[in-house]
Amino acid sequence: MSDRNTTSQTKPPTAGALEDADTAPSASASSVIPPSGAMTAPVLVIDDSELAREEVSRILRDAGWQVVALPSPIGATQAIVRHQARVVIVDVFMPTLRGDWLLTLFRKNPRLGHLSVILMSGHSEQELERLQMEAQADAVISKRNLHRLPVIVRRLAQR
Repeated sequence: MSDRNTTSQTKPPTAGALEDADTAPSASASSVIPPSGAMTAPVLVIDDSELAREEVSRILRDAGWQVVALPSPIGATQAIVRHQARVVIVDVFMPTLRGDWLLTLFRKNPRLGHLSVILMSGHSEQELERLQMEAQADAVISKRNLHRLPVIVRRLAQR
């Protein structure tokens, strides 16, 4: 699960750009029915890598979470509002929009003030910690340590 994707954007888009993107149909969103006794707060996973998206979703479902997964940030706001997600896990390096830039847009949107956002990448923990400070993420996780994800999600969902 490598995060060697690059983006052609040189600066973060405006909040209006995210809203425009969110008017697109979100047919790519897939809701997964949680097992009985599952946590009630849905978790949104955004990752352009199908393999990574499926692995993160599986780990969270196995831990009892309802999961909504998107292959890109397009439609993210719509999915958050529709599914009332409280925790979002977003890959940092995606071709359409970097995850840290998406987080910046979330923070600027008053409808999304309740979100806890986890930035995820295959990069080093040091790089992720630096990015966490810059982007004001609630948490970060390396794709090498996905086994830690349920504990992080539980902590953030209880806030």
